[in-house]
Amino acid sequence: MDVTPAIIKIFGYIIETLLVISIILDIAYAIYDIYTMRSDGLEALSYSLVENAFFALVLLELYLGAHDFVVRSPLGLKHVVEAGLSYIIREIIIDISTGVKDIYSLSALAIVIVSLAVSLYFLSTTEKVRMNGGSQ
Repeated sequence: MDVTPAIIKIFGYIIETLLVISIILDIAYAIYDIYTMRSDGLEALSYSLVENAFFALVLLELYLGAHDFVVRSPLGLKHVVEAGLSYIIREIIIDISTGVKDIYSLSALAIVIVSLAVSLYFLSTTEKVRMNGGSQ
């Protein structure tokens, strides 16, 4: 009897639980941030809220990926790549809004975005081929 699928499901549910806790903590931190930054000005408050919202979105994408992995197996990789894209784009937005320190790190992030986008394209194409029964 192979117990590997059961072990994978158990660890998947543990990871899902940890991600849900992380999302709840991020929302709680965002609320706390609103309270503590209310006197710092609207600009600082809006940057903080956008950063927390993007991070919650990344955590949600990771949760969806973990859930799909547990329920449907490796098809959840698409959500992980989407979460990676969201995270990198968030970092670029923050770097641009706070002042880019060097163009090389921004270029490296752009290369990562292109790589993840190409990966996402191939994952989506593979998923469409599977859904159509192998014919394109």
